[in-house]
Amino acid sequence: MSNSKNRLAAAGSAFTLAVTAVGISVLGGGAADAGVTGQTATAITYPLVRNSVAESQVVNYSLGQSDLQQAFVAQLFAVPANGVDTSAKLKDGVVAEVDLAPAVQTKLNKAGPTYLKHWGTVHRNVIGAADAELAATSTQAPLGDGALNLHTASAADKVAFGNEVDFAGGNVKDLGTVGFSVYTTGENNALGNNMPSITFEIDPNVAAVASNYSSLVYVPANGTANQWTVFNASTDADKHWGLTGTAFNGTACSINGARCTWTEMLAYLGDGGDDAKLLTATVSKGRDYAFSGAVDALKFGGKIYDFEAAGVSVS
Repeated sequence: MSNSKNRLAAAGSAFTLAVTAVGISVLGGGAADAGVTGQTATAITYPLVRNSVAESQVVNYSLGQSDLQQAFVAQLFAVPANGVDTSAKLKDGVVAEVDLAPAVQTKLNKAGPTYLKHWGTVHRNVIGAADAELAATSTQAPLGDGALNLHTASAADKVAFGNEVDFAGGNVKDLGTVGFSVYTTGENNALGNNMPSITFEIDPNVAAVASNYSSLVYVPANGTANQWTVFNASTDADKHWGLTGTAFNGTACSINGARCTWTEMLAYLGDGGDDAKLLTATVSKGRDYAFSGAVDALKFGGKIYDFEAAGVSVS
């Protein structure tokens, strides 16, 4: 909506104005407001009759959020799951955008997030009593109001949440800065090195190893209990990256060996042959210890992925 001809109404019904001692300003009594240009005063009869106040009778920029019906406010500011601006779909009514206070206009015109497709639980990597859930969080998440909650009940359980479509075929070397934020607890930490991982399923294309599949896994040291900890997996000086699969046992960056830094991992994969290729991107937990915590602000490929209750968006 860009001018006074863009009308707002609630679900096709008329908009009711509440006029009180501290209510909205209207033009009445036959004299135009000196501060309003292009408006002609029209007499108003009290008490107000439904549909009796026209847009031209409302002083520009005079209506605040408290002057609107709550149901109408909810409809105006609602953000649908598909991220489309609801206000663009409202039917013509008697109040135009120009009549709303600037703060209300800003809220109304603020586009909601666009939630991405293809993000969800990777069911083939879920084992036992484990789950991943996008939900609101009781803590102050790094981005927005939600996070990806991860739960495993025991060392026998595993869960993964990610995208099996959109990143396939990309180069591992082009991932750039990789990282995420993790919320953990003292109970988690007391069990051992007990953290979620960033996991990329890849075709490693390592000439010395006859395997076209491995999981490239980053598992950081325990975060600080009962708060969010930011991890930059690309600059982590400790050897927290590893490659899964028996074919890589005994190699320099095996998950079951000494593991590697990110720089060492890229050097190992970049052995002069074909580039290592991405298949999927996930956040995972298990199989090692019981865990209850959360992840947010997953970073790779030059983007930051925000986990919210309604879906995953790019921040």
